[in-house]
Amino acid sequence: MGVRRLGRALGRLLRAALLIWAATLAAVCIWTYLWPLDRPLPRGDAIVCLGAGVDGAGRIGPGSRVRAETCARLAREGVAPVVVFTGGPAAPGARSAAAGMAEVARVEGVGDAVILLEENAFSTLQNALYSRALLSEDARLILVSEAFHLPRSWVSFRAMGVEDVTTYPALRIRPGPSGGPAWGLLLRESLAIWFNAGRYTAWRIGGGLGIADSTRTGWLH
Repeated sequence: MGVRRLGRALGRLLRAALLIWAATLAAVCIWTYLWPLDRPLPRGDAIVCLGAGVDGAGRIGPGSRVRAETCARLAREGVAPVVVFTGGPAAPGARSAAAGMAEVARVEGVGDAVILLEENAFSTLQNALYSRALLSEDARLILVSEAFHLPRSWVSFRAMGVEDVTTYPALRIRPGPSGGPAWGLLLRESLAIWFNAGRYTAWRIGGGLGIADSTRTGWLH
């Protein structure tokens, strides 16, 4: 009897988890394709360009490239005086995603005086934590990413204490190898939202327990 009751409870739990995941995936799809792509922006103190991957040779992917190009355009338009490129390397000693994106911005006419590099982040939460440390506490930030990623980015920066955050989409979603939308990113994002929530919760609890920051930041990866 106890085993059957446990089985039914586990079944209900699994169905609830699947329902929550399906609702999350639906929300990701909806905001990806309904997000306005081009709208007026308030002036900010810094544009933050979120990295979207880099290979072991330091070559950035199409997501990072289009984000960097968008940030360069916004910088030329005077949206903010500084652009923070954030993203670490794929392998020790390799060029970081941040450096690769900054190079794209230089080609697009952005000068070195405008560029800040954050080369230690390997997740959106770390993007937020490490980028915030480069700027004043009351800095007004313009986050640039793809539309599917913007809500998680906004929540991550707010969770790390940034009060004034505006989002701007470089595009809805990058193309996949076949030229069509990279649909797998929507599935990945629907899971990443909950993994982010778990990592952040562990990070906050660890801080309350007195665990060193150097240890806890690794949990955000």
